[in-house]
Amino acid sequence: MLAITWRAQAARRLEAAGSPDPMADARLLSWGDSLREISPQEEARLEALLKRRLAGEPVQYILESAWFMGLEFYVDRRVLIPRQDTEALCEAALAFLRDRAAPRVLDLCAGSGAIGLSLAKLCPQARVTLADVSADAGAVMEENRRRLGVEAEIVRGDLFAPVAGRTFDLIACNPPYIRTGELDGLQAEVQKEPRLALDGGADGLAFYRRIAATYQDHLAAGGALFLEIGWDEAEAVRALFGGGRVLRDLNGRDRVIEIRE
Repeated sequence: MLAITWRAQAARRLEAAGSPDPMADARLLSWGDSLREISPQEEARLEALLKRRLAGEPVQYILESAWFMGLEFYVDRRVLIPRQDTEALCEAALAFLRDRAAPRVLDLCAGSGAIGLSLAKLCPQARVTLADVSADAGAVMEENRRRLGVEAEIVRGDLFAPVAGRTFDLIACNPPYIRTGELDGLQAEVQKEPRLALDGGADGLAFYRRIAATYQDHLAAGGALFLEIGWDEAEAVRALFGGGRVLRDLNGRDRVIEIRE
């Protein structure tokens, strides 16, 4: 069987199962020359991968790979999958860091490390610290740090606890911001991701309140805080912080709040 034939058959099965982009999924699962001949052994391997996708597992977990800011990250069920929406935060952070000699950067709720490690890779002069409460996330961060070949400090703890007494020129955070009552209604793929990285409390603002209460103790003079937000949370988050500039993602939705010290 040719790879292109397997892809077409897989796409039809994925479409019937409700995949939002069945052809893209089939192509990712069978990466390579579409005209190559698939051996029985490879077909069996592909069928095993397809079975996982048909069960609703995100293709990024299946392939243990997600692309973010032009960089490939290792991901699995222990961490949230990096999304293109978050690149709006990274682009704004890079613009802020560009003319600074040795900026201190903190990535809170770092998960896979996509934000902080992207900044470390694309802004080599930055001194980056990544913090997350999850030991599992820390292990994934360490793997991505190794693969990207960057220097970055990884610490474990709840929000600012592991960096007590320290200040940073830039703090970036993509906190959990989904309302608890909405979690069970999310796409099947999203429900495979860690609830710890999704649940923002009853109104989705629990982590923003906690950050607002203490971030000024950790932001250096002239520094900036960049927060990812849900598309409908801009005004509520701005109210918690007493203002802030709203940045939009590539889809034109409110996605980031920038707060300058």
